[in-house]
Amino acid sequence: MGRRATGCVRYLAGGWHAKWRLADGPDGKPRRSKWLAIGEGLIAKEDRDAAEAEAERLAPRMRKVVQGGEVPHETFSQWFERFHTHKQSLGLSTVKDMRGRASKWILPGIEDKAMTDVSPKDVEAVVRLLDRAVAAFQKDGPGKGRLSPSTAKNVWGDMQHAFDEAVRAKEPSLRVLTESPAKNVRGPDGGDERQGQILYSDEILSLVSHPDVPLYRRQTYALAIYSKARSSELEALTSVDVDLPRKTVTISKQADRKSKGRKETKRTKTKLVRIVDIEPSLLPLVTWLASHPQGKHGRLLRMPPPEDRAELLRADLLVANVKRDALHIEHDPGVRAIVFHDLRDTGLVHMAVRGDSPILIQWAGGHTDYKTTQGYVSRGQTERQRIGTPLPPLPPDLCRESKAPIKSRTIDDDGISLNSAAFLRPQRELNPCYRRERPVS
Repeated sequence: MGRRATGCVRYLAGGWHAKWRLADGPDGKPRRSKWLAIGEGLIAKEDRDAAEAEAERLAPRMRKVVQGGEVPHETFSQWFERFHTHKQSLGLSTVKDMRGRASKWILPGIEDKAMTDVSPKDVEAVVRLLDRAVAAFQKDGPGKGRLSPSTAKNVWGDMQHAFDEAVRAKEPSLRVLTESPAKNVRGPDGGDERQGQILYSDEILSLVSHPDVPLYRRQTYALAIYSKARSSELEALTSVDVDLPRKTVTISKQADRKSKGRKETKRTKTKLVRIVDIEPSLLPLVTWLASHPQGKHGRLLRMPPPEDRAELLRADLLVANVKRDALHIEHDPGVRAIVFHDLRDTGLVHMAVRGDSPILIQWAGGHTDYKTTQGYVSRGQTERQRIGTPLPPLPPDLCRESKAPIKSRTIDDDGISLNSAAFLRPQRELNPCYRRERPVS
């Protein structure tokens, strides 16, 4: 058992090199083995393990070196694939979103360019594309080829972070640049975000009281508003998280969307554990749910699938005769229809109207930045006259067992669940209060 003929590493001339046998020349004669630099001089002299790992990574491409003995360059898209794979191995839950944003807004046009050849001009071209997409969004609202300012900001953040990792990542194999091409490039233009929706007190009571809205969803809506928890945090709550003697709920985890059936959990979005007081109006429902969990795996709530939550909420609002135009509008550049996350926002704005301390609002919302909290405080001032009595008492009939078991489904003649968004969507489309400001792109 001797040493490998190719791929062995040695520190030469101030950097790590690997020994490779290059492809045959045009005359068919085999070329001699040659020491080639690896790691762009960024692997420390004492870090032999990192050098061997880099040589092993390069091995498949080195065996396919074309005539002339030139070392093949890693393309922009190939490096991004390694970058995203590394992030995924670290357990980052947003890698899927990062891949989607990169494939649509960052890679096109330069995906086959060598990673080491990407220049500030290439980055500026991406920024111009984002600026055009944001301008189109501000003019015509959501649609193909348009981006909200916040999404454009996310794309730009992804790109900056990727190039920063290419310069100084903890993982040596990702370090292929000496300077980020985005270093001196200004990001995309900002803009006004579409305003989300909140429910007023009379609308909350109509939603959670109407008998034609399924009971399990009324319980979910009530807990979402009065607990101010994020949707995935709400989904992960169990009886263990409820401390009735102290009237608190511990929010320490969220449902893991990557696990089968979302039955696994992971840390919260901000990695913080917070213990929040149970609203007096919510205490009877939480007390009942703690002894009568409605969801699977001992979870307090039986919640609709994430992809249906916004659609079902809007449909249930119509069933409950909550037909305020702003809650159902679509394709408007200034405002958007209500989504499930807005129930949490509703609770936080109601706290602001009630006069709660901004520190309490920040803690209840789990915000790491006070600027986020300030938005709720400011909106509370503007909505004060319309909200009514903040977080009004809930109806007592929420504290009972849902008639429909978790596994049972009411099916119509076409095989569609009568409690699904697919069934309720046509009802919403036909409702006269549902406005389309612009045609669908």
